[in-house]
Amino acid sequence: MEFGVALPHFGPRARDPRVAERVRDVATAADRLGYYVVWTAEHVIFPRSVETPYPYGDRFPYDVNDPVLDPLTTLSWVAGATTRVRLGSAVLVLPYHHPVALAKSLASLDVLCGGRVLLGVAGGWLREEFELLGIPFAERGARTDEAIDLLKHLWTAETVDFDGRFHQLHDAAFFPKPQQTPHPPIWIGGDSGPALRRVATRGDGWLAAPRDLPTLEGMIGQIRRTAEEAGRDPGAIGVATSGGARTLDEMLDLVPTLERMGVTVMNMASRFWAASLDEALELLETFAERAGLTTSPPC
Repeated sequence: MEFGVALPHFGPRARDPRVAERVRDVATAADRLGYYVVWTAEHVIFPRSVETPYPYGDRFPYDVNDPVLDPLTTLSWVAGATTRVRLGSAVLVLPYHHPVALAKSLASLDVLCGGRVLLGVAGGWLREEFELLGIPFAERGARTDEAIDLLKHLWTAETVDFDGRFHQLHDAAFFPKPQQTPHPPIWIGGDSGPALRRVATRGDGWLAAPRDLPTLEGMIGQIRRTAEEAGRDPGAIGVATSGGARTLDEMLDLVPTLERMGVTVMNMASRFWAASLDEALELLETFAERAGLTTSPPC
């Protein structure tokens, strides 16, 4: 099993004038200590009042006055300070982005960071945010599916020809291609029926929100069955989750159970960054030592 870390680029800590230092230091520690991936999250704009029910818990987890630094800008910031950790988004809301512009940004980042991009995407859930951005909420699933297909096509085709519902491109050239071949892995979030099918038919992995373990196991089984029906190898689809762990001891205790269920990446949840920067870095060190991660000498 691999381990991931959520970067502290959103929430109350992002108000800190030293947020750039905090994000960089967490990323470089994760890189040195042998963590697999650092994750960013995305919200573009918040409504003052959130009426859409939060799908992953009892209440909306953000203060709308807290910053959420742009995920790709944040990953670009830490890319030059790290050498081996993967640079992940968990998640980019695909309908918020034009696929061609997004493909260019991601391919450029993948080239510049030496092939370490791990793209996590989802269709989004916050209706009011869609409305503020002028994007039809009812089209989010169709736009997400098409955008995934178009990203893959842009990254792999020498000549771009694409006929979709929302995007049409003919006899076009798109470069650079990403360093990773055929393209950066695309992991998909969400746990609705359509989202799980999207993982099974289009994704390289599933970004699973914290759920009770029986529910999580059932959803992993659903993805595997659908992937097999679609002619894909279910074992090639990764799964990333925190498993709901709230302490380092809980994380370590959950590892065998999650591995048995098919989880391939266990994430250290953002709640760990409620501590000071020094305490957060100490948590990373302690867990890496206890989990047996492979460290590298500091630069």
